[in-house]
Amino acid sequence: MKTLLTTFALLFTVITINAQDTISLSDFESMNNTSWEGTLTYKDYQSGKQETVDATMQFKIEGDKLISNVQYTYEPSKNHKGSVKIKKNGTYFGNEKVLSFKEENGTKTLVTTYQSRDNGKKADMFITHTLTDSTYTVTKEVSYLDSDEKFVRNTYSYTKL
Repeated sequence: MKTLLTTFALLFTVITINAQDTISLSDFESMNNTSWEGTLTYKDYQSGKQETVDATMQFKIEGDKLISNVQYTYEPSKNHKGSVKIKKNGTYFGNEKVLSFKEENGTKTLVTTYQSRDNGKKADMFITHTLTDSTYTVTKEVSYLDSDEKFVRNTYSYTKL
């Protein structure tokens, strides 16, 4: 009996350790056909100072894609339209691996990661999406591969219109 309980405990531990949060299109349904206004705050590469610019965004779901259209009020040449597919049974948000997805007290928090370059250096990027009924925030943190420290590269903060 003791062996059976030990085996069960080990199996439960292995399953729990390997469990990964997943996402689906329905997790973003509250954003479908919505408009947002807010700001982009970013750390300038040259000066290292925080800069803030006004931004608006429209968001919709088309088929299996999440589509965002971002406009920068004073820099229209930087406007951006993008789409993301949820891949690999909900374990990837586009090309970003899902680290966690939580829904508590009306707030959904999605954390993803990917490797890229920042300011010419290889880095791990961590993206945190936080969504409520009236707000949406996306924060990008950077951790250079030769460092244990993380810093915020940019944050989009929106309020639903």
